Amino acid sequence: MSENETKLERILKWIVMVIAAVVALKIVFSVFAIAWLVGGFLLTKVLPFVLLVWAVLKLVEWWRTKNGTLPAESDS
Repeated sequence: MSENETKLERILKWIVMVIAAVVALKIVFSVFAIAWLVGGFLLTKVLPFVLLVWAVLKLVEWWRTKNGTLPAESDS
């Protein structure tokens, strides 16, 4: 800082920097909150459905290999 600055100018600069830092922190924390909410939604609502569909597909695949092909597939 230059020697010619008054105390008022220094105080005003610090106030502006503090306000800018608070705004930046609010933006960062809001992004983290949105990511937390999306992650929670995916883990509690979407992931069980995906695992259920995956398990059903694996069960069908296991059933087909155990019993051979389905009658509808043997026509082609």
